[in-house]
Amino acid sequence: MKPFRSGLRGPAILMILALLGMMVCAPDSGLAKIYKYQDDQGKTHFTDNPNSIPLKYRKENTLKKFRGVVDPGSPPSVAPGRPGQTGTGGDRGAAPGSGEDQPFTKQDEALVKKTIKVLQKGVALAKRYKGARPNASNGRGATIAIQGNLPEKESLSKELAATKVKALKPVHAFLQKSVAMDKETKGIGAGLKTRIVGILNRIQDEGRQQADLIKKLEKAMKDSKKKKAEAKKKEAAQQKNSEK
Repeated sequence: MKPFRSGLRGPAILMILALLGMMVCAPDSGLAKIYKYQDDQGKTHFTDNPNSIPLKYRKENTLKKFRGVVDPGSPPSVAPGRPGQTGTGGDRGAAPGSGEDQPFTKQDEALVKKTIKVLQKGVALAKRYKGARPNASNGRGATIAIQGNLPEKESLSKELAATKVKALKPVHAFLQKSVAMDKETKGIGAGLKTRIVGILNRIQDEGRQQADLIKKLEKAMKDSKKKKAEAKKKEAAQQKNSEK
């Protein structure tokens, strides 16, 4: 029976034995820095510096986990922390009212109210043409109304593009599509009757969408006022306790 030969030379064996000794004596935090990989010749390498591993061995599945150590290409975990702290998952410098947990600022409230008014015009237009016949008169009237509301909708869409209020993001997406379709809406030309049917149907569909958006904005306003009231109450209680 032939003796077993590992194929590893003396220096390589000594390195492996030294690393194994480190595994026994070193704490877990040190072990987290040790990696191993195998090259094209089948030779196993150990290193504590993942940047020293050739790129081709990182791309292949030859980089293995070692005592629970993850692939060095994996992003570092971020511990949760207070909002506003760098590197802790917080959003440094976030504007008040920009998140769902923050109450609206006065500017936010004004923009939400303005948005609701614009959306209400679309709801009113849908009620006006609900069940309307797809004739030339209704088609012409609907087209005039759509073109009349277009400048205000387009202006609001541009304004909402810069807002950080999450409750207004769906409105901005809706207005972008609606404005684009309004610009293509015409009351003259070939296939007028078919287009009138499409115009009246779109008015009803958008009316339902706008009514739903209004409900969500009104709820967001109520939630914001509730948070402000709770914050004010908490502040008053803290001031009262400090005076004792």
